[in-house]
Amino acid sequence: MEGINTKLERVMSEPVRTLLIYALQHIAAMCAGAIAVPIILGGALGLPQEEIQFLVNATLMVSGVGTMIQTLGIGKKFGSRLLMIEGVSFAGVAALTSVASAYNGVDPRLGISIMFGATMISGVFTMIFAPVVGKMLKFFPNLVSGTVVTCMGLSLLPVAIRWIGGGNTASPSFGSFDNLILAGFTLIVILLTQKLSKGFIGNIAILIGLLLGTLVATVFGMADFSAVSTAKIINLNVPFYFGIPKFEISAVLSLILVQMVIMTDATGNQINLMDISNQELSKERLTAGLRGHGLSSFIGGIFNSFPQSLFGQNVGVVALTGKSNRYVGFTAGLLLLTVSIFPKLTALLTSIPYPVLGGAGIIMFGMVAANGIKRLGTVEYNGNRNLVIVATSLGMALIPISVPQIFNNFSPWANILFKSPITLGALTVVILNIIFNELGKK
Repeated sequence: MEGINTKLERVMSEPVRTLLIYALQHIAAMCAGAIAVPIILGGALGLPQEEIQFLVNATLMVSGVGTMIQTLGIGKKFGSRLLMIEGVSFAGVAALTSVASAYNGVDPRLGISIMFGATMISGVFTMIFAPVVGKMLKFFPNLVSGTVVTCMGLSLLPVAIRWIGGGNTASPSFGSFDNLILAGFTLIVILLTQKLSKGFIGNIAILIGLLLGTLVATVFGMADFSAVSTAKIINLNVPFYFGIPKFEISAVLSLILVQMVIMTDATGNQINLMDISNQELSKERLTAGLRGHGLSSFIGGIFNSFPQSLFGQNVGVVALTGKSNRYVGFTAGLLLLTVSIFPKLTALLTSIPYPVLGGAGIIMFGMVAANGIKRLGTVEYNGNRNLVIVATSLGMALIPISVPQIFNNFSPWANILFKSPITLGALTVVILNIIFNELGKK
């Protein structure tokens, strides 16, 4: 056994126990976001609590499989071979909720079969369309990619702020002093760990903050672990648990549009990750990563989950720690796969209080925006209109962040596009860069 561990450590360039700790940090950072979508959609369908828990575990399983596809790769065609953590995307919630509302109380199992069918088709679309996006890499110089990555960070920060308040804005306790103090304590722990520690301890500052924050919350009665005792011991995810997928054209077209938004998001995140990891920016790697998203979504439709994407908070963790070893991601994928089999472990992970996640999220999401700003710092602004391009693009991205209701009168498909700050900012900066910097060139 010792010989096997030695060989593994040589291949992975890290001790196995170190990989496990780094991987656990990534899982703790993404877990709340990963489970929110199946809970929202299961509730919208009116499914019983037991089946919603099944969806949560299925989602974590698909996240694990998708993460391993991305980090290890399948041949040269699938997977970016970067430290990418896959998870179910929030981009599809609005489109899928409209399907759920049509079948809630009527035939929820038919509704969820339509969701999974649309997820599978949208995954196939992504795999086919990925090379087209890969060829567009030439339209992503530092001016464009820096703006897109900054938009990502800005779009994620409101999520962290809601977590700080307690998660549910309609709750009477939202924004209470207890929540704010707990979030502040978590933030200070992470910052102090970064300041006072170097090397390994400094690299797991997020995990230390989450653990100590949860411990303090438990002591003061702000953590609820009741779900652990009621959860099943073992849960096996089987293909087509809710029945054979159904294919409804409106749901399929909606999710294809959602996948275009996801690909925009994923392109910026991959460019950011390649930059952090000092990896060469190449259209082949970008295409392989996008195909990996498509394959993960296709598998998700089979194994009772929804469209997948790269999680921005995990990009923030990589930026903060500087640890970009893809085997950390592979280990995280294995752990997610393992956790999905044991619902009690899932319940334990999902019991981390929202204010604790919010304190960590301020740094994780802020790091995404900071990396975009860092990239923008390499851009030349004298004798051109680059400053106007950045200003306009960031301003456009802030519209749905600040006042999302402004697009309420738009058609559903336009809502999917324009309510995404990343898509709106990305479209603006790409078009303006072509108009101001590309047109007229020989």
